[in-house]
Amino acid sequence: MSPEHRPHLALVGGMGAGKTSVGALVAERSRRRHIDLDRWVQADTGRSIGVLFAELGEDGFRDAEQASLERALELLEPIVLSTGGGVLGRSANRDALVARSHVVWLRATPETAAGRVGDGHGRPLLQGDAPVDVLRRLIEERAPLYEATADLAIDTDDRSAADVADEVHAYLEGRSGDPT
Repeated sequence: MSPEHRPHLALVGGMGAGKTSVGALVAERSRRRHIDLDRWVQADTGRSIGVLFAELGEDGFRDAEQASLERALELLEPIVLSTGGGVLGRSANRDALVARSHVVWLRATPETAAGRVGDGHGRPLLQGDAPVDVLRRLIEERAPLYEATADLAIDTDDRSAADVADEVHAYLEGRSGDPT
């Protein structure tokens, strides 16, 4: 397999953008395995995301996330990978995703994302402040990384997961047989 070969599809974007819902639908339509990176981190560490943050801090969580990401991207079978919102914060993660995946950025406004994540229960970065304010800050901070890494950006506001999955699947089908 050449180093340029990108067998996987990775969905990136902020919390509440629809990565997990859309990823599951795209995987079903494309007959690929769906991997939710946060679930892999939990399985690999035997701890919830909240416990990892409490015990190790964000840096410790990001270490675990990076190890799980590397393991997922080494799979030979093409997968649909739903990443965590902050995965692109590390240049090693960006490089790995670009090298092994077609990257699709799912975008949502802070208001849409806040409506989808609710009170933020189980999401350590949303504890303390109003979720919409935290999401606005995170989206502003991370948008340049998403933009620089993604092959395609799709707005998810006012759209169903099925509608967005149709668009992502069409993109993926257009990449079939693409050696890059």
